[in-house]
Amino acid sequence: MNANFVIMGLPASGKTTFLAALWHLVESAETDCRLVMDSYRGDFTYLNSIADAWRNFQKIPRTSQTGDTEVTIYLHDRETNARGTALFPDLAGEIFDLQVEERRCRPEFIKQADAEDGILFFINANVKEDGLSIVDYNSRLPPEFRSSDLPELGDVTTSVAMPEWEPKFLPAQVRIVQLLSDLIRAPFTYRSRKLALLISAWDLARDQGHTPDQWLALNMPLVHQFFRANGKSFTSRVYGVSAQGINLDDDAAVDVAADMIPSRRIQIVGHDDGEHDLTAPLVWLMSAEE
Repeated sequence: MNANFVIMGLPASGKTTFLAALWHLVESAETDCRLVMDSYRGDFTYLNSIADAWRNFQKIPRTSQTGDTEVTIYLHDRETNARGTALFPDLAGEIFDLQVEERRCRPEFIKQADAEDGILFFINANVKEDGLSIVDYNSRLPPEFRSSDLPELGDVTTSVAMPEWEPKFLPAQVRIVQLLSDLIRAPFTYRSRKLALLISAWDLARDQGHTPDQWLALNMPLVHQFFRANGKSFTSRVYGVSAQGINLDDDAAVDVAADMIPSRRIQIVGHDDGEHDLTAPLVWLMSAEE
């Protein structure tokens, strides 16, 4: 089997950090992992620079800040000899935002998505803004716009200009569901797809005591319900992934991690896969297992 998979995700969802850690993992051969790199296509300097930033606990520049960064990594499974091609398209998360807000996308991405055998879709565990209630939102509005301060319906002498709603105000989970919905209708070719949903920055969520599936149901119920309702279109697995392993703003945690083998910082949970093997979702996408 020679599988091809493409990477998707909104801005700051963890795609570049995942690529940096994956490149270190498969290029350094520092620890055993299921997938071995055969070759790659892309900017070697760019790949080394983000991997070096990752190793040294530095903030990794996002795709929108680095220009042309399309990367393809050719891999094979050391146990089954299955082969796969991971395409990290030159698409910043902002491009996926525009797909939702302006309802258009690049023709080359349509071709890439139609050619794939699976998708790695990234979301960020830091979703506290996405779960705000209407009361929370109301409290953040300027005083003149708060519902308790608005004039009575019968008061025609006072006029308050409410800000006009725009697509940029859409919550993250609504954007995610829209992107997934796009894949099952034209101009994309409809077919059943395998999708690994990676909840990045899992170190922020791991102490909550939930599995990745449970976390998704609690924190992004719309996304969770979408997968339950579209089982014929998507065969999905949910993983919790911390490619950094720690919060970079936690100096004490950084000091502890500095004494570790870099690959051991990686944490992945969800399906009894290797605790530090970031390639586990790719192995599943490459397999014949549904």
